[in-house]
Amino acid sequence: MSALISILALGGLSLFIMFVPLWQRRSDRSLGTGIETNDLSVQWESEKDRLVKEQNDLDVALAEGKITEETHKVEREQVMEDAKRALNKLRQARSMSEKLATRAHHKARAYPSYGMGFAAAILIATGGLIVHLKGLDIVRKVSPQEVAQNTTMPEIKKMVATLEKRVAEGGGSKREQMMLARSFLVLGRKADSIALYKKIVTENKSEVSALMALGEIHFNSKEKQDQSEALKYFNQALDVEPDKPEALWYKSLALIRDRKIEESRKILVRLKTVAKDNKKAQDAVKQLLAELDKNRAQPQKK
Repeated sequence: MSALISILALGGLSLFIMFVPLWQRRSDRSLGTGIETNDLSVQWESEKDRLVKEQNDLDVALAEGKITEETHKVEREQVMEDAKRALNKLRQARSMSEKLATRAHHKARAYPSYGMGFAAAILIATGGLIVHLKGLDIVRKVSPQEVAQNTTMPEIKKMVATLEKRVAEGGGSKREQMMLARSFLVLGRKADSIALYKKIVTENKSEVSALMALGEIHFNSKEKQDQSEALKYFNQALDVEPDKPEALWYKSLALIRDRKIEESRKILVRLKTVAKDNKKAQDAVKQLLAELDKNRAQPQKK
């Protein structure tokens, strides 16, 4: 009963707060701009500038070796799409502002009849909500993005620990094992990540995702001994999927690192055929082949 009285009281207070100002002429006065502007063109311009800065940050991160070229390409494509969308919204907002500026000045009015209708709708909705809930709690679904934004590092570590315990007890699915291995790498637990990926590969030698993850971890390592292990995993991935573009690309780079230029060139020529429908891949392969041919054409110093 107390909950019912509280809901009714809250509904009545809401009606009073919304309804009374509509009857007062002073409510027609301009509210001004406030601390933050509500000009859409200004807001979209700020968003565009933020996305452009994010593109520059990605380029800097790639130049400093903080992210891989593949990660840079994927994330930069997404940021560029968002920036184009923001630019279109900015143009639309500016066009709308210009149209509004040319219209005659509209004198504000109070609409008591509209206010009464709105208040009645709120009252009916409040009553319907009381009947529908019947004392039950309201549960709102939250997207993974919202969870990540509102989750602190201690909470993340706690969730990873829970998942790690479930996987250790044999209750985790293959998807959860892959998720845990990626989480280990993000948390700086490289050894644990490699060990779990190897466990997944041992249980299923055709798990290409795990093989590629192991190859990339070793390829991006600063230790030469670890780097030498990368080619093995890329070869295993190609044994399962001979035409996997990512594996061919990384294998060619690993061969270049090992000074095996001719072998790398053969892989790149093959990749050019495999990824014939991917323009960006074609451009990257063409550029790398040109560099290899240029270096091969240079005379050796005696």
